[in-house]
Amino acid sequence: MRPPANTPARRQRGFTLVEAIMVMVITGVLAGILVLFIRQPVQNYMDASGRAEMSDQADLALRRMARELRGALPNSVREQVVGGASLIEFIPTKIGGRYLSIEDNANAALPVLDFQTVANTFTVDGAMPVGVSAIVAGDDMVVYNLGSGYLDADAYAGSNRARVLAVAGNTVTLLANTFSVPALATPARLPNTSPSQRFQVVQQPVLFVCQGNAAATGTLTRFWNYGFQAAMPVAGAGQSAVLARNVVSCTFRYTNQPNVHTGLIGLTIVLGRPNSTERITLAHQIHVENTP
Repeated sequence: MRPPANTPARRQRGFTLVEAIMVMVITGVLAGILVLFIRQPVQNYMDASGRAEMSDQADLALRRMARELRGALPNSVREQVVGGASLIEFIPTKIGGRYLSIEDNANAALPVLDFQTVANTFTVDGAMPVGVSAIVAGDDMVVYNLGSGYLDADAYAGSNRARVLAVAGNTVTLLANTFSVPALATPARLPNTSPSQRFQVVQQPVLFVCQGNAAATGTLTRFWNYGFQAAMPVAGAGQSAVLARNVVSCTFRYTNQPNVHTGLIGLTIVLGRPNSTERITLAHQIHVENTP
């Protein structure tokens, strides 16, 4: 049945192609404007987050180094630069004490640390350390360390370092009395005794090696358990652990002031991000006691 002639025809509703294109163009313009407003804050946040991460990594590495270096054996810190790599080495101490000497031995029955005989047993004066600080077989003992280049006073060379063989109460037995200087020693010299009868129990040396580069892909690495070496090693051996990555450069400086028995260590580390020119620099200074 046909609709009446006077009934209006229904119109088809929808978007024309022109209207759809206009909506797309307007939406694109608004999105572009929104991106312009949001991009910079987002980029600022990413940059701040990256800087904070680099700063935390550098600070943690420097604090770790500072904590260890403060416990270094007096006059054992040494540093050098080899092929662009910065190195700093030291001998960590475990505990210290005083030995019974001939001069203060009131009881002849107690063994003393004799610097002119091969007797390898002596008495520790005072209470013996306990727990993790206890002196045990296999420990290394150092007396009056003056550092590299000093005869009978260089722990790296072993001239004033002896291995502990056994401990019984306050009596310590050494594997060999390397502190002893024979009466007919050549060249003739006095024994390297400690004026205050002090000794330090030490562990194997620790070496920090920084290998940086402009691409910010270098590392700061800690090496240990590689043994005592008279000459400072130019590369680590033994066990290792990376303390920091994305290293651009490091600077290690050690200034010894023997007249006041002290030393100052300066540590500087520069970190960056690969494919970026952004850099962050942290510096730290450490005072070390060098009274042997």
